[in-house]
Amino acid sequence: MVDMSNPEYKGFWIRFVASMLDGIIIGLPAFLLQMGLIFVVGMPSLIYLVSLASVILVIYLDGIKGGTPGKLILGIRIVNEKGEYIGIPMAILRYIGKILSAIILGIGYLMIAWDGKKRGLHDKIAKTYVVKA
Repeated sequence: MVDMSNPEYKGFWIRFVASMLDGIIIGLPAFLLQMGLIFVVGMPSLIYLVSLASVILVIYLDGIKGGTPGKLILGIRIVNEKGEYIGIPMAILRYIGKILSAIILGIGYLMIAWDGKKRGLHDKIAKTYVVKA
């Protein structure tokens, strides 16, 4: 639970760094596992299973723990307007919003830079905020 009476919203660059940390902590092991499955088992279609597991992990961490490892390490959390963690349904909606943000040439992510409460398109869709824990 985060106090939302005077929140410290986190902007584009710290969230970008958190995303890079997530790439190292979640993405790199997932990629290595995918490559290992291709060479050991010889079934390239198994890479989709690892990708699905990664997506499920990210949704779980966002919804239940308040953020992925990168955000947790940097001391920032994803919360709703009450300062509570968002739960699985909102985390799924937020993830879908991230896909939309990427499809529109990343503009949904760039919105973080000029929005007063540092919210991207995915945050607005899921009604979430990224704040200092």
